[in-house]
Amino acid sequence: MSAVSKIPAIVSGVIPFHEQGITGKKVTIAVMDSGLTPHRDINSKRILTFKDFVYEKNRIYDDYSHGTHVTGIAAANRIGIAPDCDLVILKVLDNHGNSDTDLFIHAIKWILDYHIIYNIRIVNISIGGNSKELKSENNRLNIWIKKLWERGIIVCCSAGNNGPDADSISAPGNCREVITVGSYDGSHFSSAGPLSPFITKPELVAPGYHVLSLKAGGGYTIKSGTSMSVPFISGYCALLLQIRPNYSNDEVKSRLMDSAYNVPYLPYNMQGAGIVSLNRLLS
Repeated sequence: MSAVSKIPAIVSGVIPFHEQGITGKKVTIAVMDSGLTPHRDINSKRILTFKDFVYEKNRIYDDYSHGTHVTGIAAANRIGIAPDCDLVILKVLDNHGNSDTDLFIHAIKWILDYHIIYNIRIVNISIGGNSKELKSENNRLNIWIKKLWERGIIVCCSAGNNGPDADSISAPGNCREVITVGSYDGSHFSSAGPLSPFITKPELVAPGYHVLSLKAGGGYTIKSGTSMSVPFISGYCALLLQIRPNYSNDEVKSRLMDSAYNVPYLPYNMQGAGIVSLNRLLS
């Protein structure tokens, strides 16, 4: 497997669409993660608000680095998928990358209260849990995740890094309504479905191995995992909503899956519809 770093804007083939002005403008992605370090590749005017649910600090920061990397894939000016999208940054991970269900639900309730004010159309959740409580699809966290979807918000979640064994999808990626994203180039770690005998997860796959993005504190760094795969899809959603602003979340999900193509070497329960073709998606 190649160790060459993958630059999101290049590996996705999105640059020709940026040149046409399809950049995610006037679409907001809420990123639930460890925060964001101010970076020259994300204009501060695009950050509509920062909310710290862990330490309740008022300044924007990232003390774990994960959130900065994830946000950069979706939204960085030079390397990101949707370089003109707006951002709402919600810190739900502590400085060790941990969270808990109650804190996460608190953040979801905040989105339900404020999504209209900030025009939040997409929520990126590059986080997963595998406790006994979260293993059930109807767990307490997923009940609230479903409320986001019912409100019309697109929710993109990571499949998790507990594969390649079957039935290893993390919560909230195991919520049937959401768009669950695996890694096509991380078949040695990307979690697999099915969710039930009738529902296979993930729905889609994107790059997840050796992805280059923003580094907390400045510059760039490389990370791997399905956490990196999710913001590709969140960014694609922003591009599609720029040109089809009236699409519902169900329509966006269907359009993404209809535009995807199969990865020949991956079993269906590790890729779902496969890799999104931006030419098909945005034509």
